[in-house]
Amino acid sequence: MIEITIYKTKDEIRGFIIEGHSGYAEEGSDIVCASVSILSYTALNAMNLVAGIEPEFITYETDEETGFMNMRTLKNNEKTDVIYRSFMVGIELLLEDYSDYITLKFEEV
Repeated sequence: MIEITIYKTKDEIRGFIIEGHSGYAEEGSDIVCASVSILSYTALNAMNLVAGIEPEFITYETDEETGFMNMRTLKNNEKTDVIYRSFMVGIELLLEDYSDYITLKFEEV
């Protein structure tokens, strides 16, 4: 099961954590894990390349073996909000068909 937690304040999303593997299929054939990976790495890279957030204001840790990614932005702008919300839309769409393999929750920070 992939567990996703979105970190948010009253007004904005500040980051997310992803933990685990879906167990949908064998490694290398798991479309659920691949989808979550693509969404999360796109969000991570877009923070600098699209939103213009300098790398020192983006903290992240990853462990592909355990399916772990923890990402937070220390500085936000309108574009970071769009990136985070796009990530959430992608996860919510995955949940429509693969809710046995993904959970999503929100945590106030």
